[in-house]
Amino acid sequence: MTEKNVLEGVLDHLQTMVSSNILLSDPIESGNRSIFTISSVGFGFGGGEGRSNDGGAGAAGAGAGVTPIAVMVIHKDIPGAEGVQIFTLGKKGEVAQAISTAAESLPSVIDALRSPKKE
Repeated sequence: MTEKNVLEGVLDHLQTMVSSNILLSDPIESGNRSIFTISSVGFGFGGGEGRSNDGGAGAAGAGAGVTPIAVMVIHKDIPGAEGVQIFTLGKKGEVAQAISTAAESLPSVIDALRSPKKE
């Protein structure tokens, strides 16, 4: 197996481990609310190849970690951004802080998008 084949195999495996519904979960329906988890994903991979007089060998490895960082609740009976709540979990890291900041500014962004354009 060539080094390229080993790394392609590792990348294929990572692709199956990290899917879009890991970052934002499928909704959990509870009455008039939809509840989602928001997660942070980290992954890494590496590979190498060695040669000697007896031949060569290659190896590769990969790993991934998923950490829930927030819960988003969408209230179906409250229109617009006011119906969206985001609760951060645990210590606020950089990603959790960014989500929290985005959630705070969401109502003004939605209002700006709804306003007719002035030309």
